[in-house]
Amino acid sequence: MRLVPLASITVWTALHSIIDGREREQRFRAESERIQAEQAAQERRQRDRMAKHEALARQEDDAIRAKIFARYLRAEEEARVKAQAEAPPVPLTTQRQDAELEAEQRRGREMLAKYAQRNEAAAAARDRISAAEKAKESR
Repeated sequence: MRLVPLASITVWTALHSIIDGREREQRFRAESERIQAEQAAQERRQRDRMAKHEALARQEDDAIRAKIFARYLRAEEEARVKAQAEAPPVPLTTQRQDAELEAEQRRGREMLAKYAQRNEAAAAARDRISAAEKAKESR
């Protein structure tokens, strides 16, 4: 049996240890990259699935809103037609209000006529006074 010096075994073991360490590091890196790629792919699939789900939900929401709006417009139109058919037009004022308005207008016309008559009398008096003053001046 041949004896191998202890130093060569230590070097051999150290060399194997370094090689094994590098191989393990490469395996760990490869495994890590594979796991990261799988996670990224899974996240991408999940985002795509969520985007499709949200788009479908928006379409359904838009369809529901359109139906509700159409129903609202139809009900509004029916209510307007029904209101026009049922009720005669409501006068803006009552008979009593019309009578009061007529009385106020009549009183206003009378006051205007009175002030116009007074102004005519004052104008006639001014004309007489100015005619008299001109006559005095011309003498």
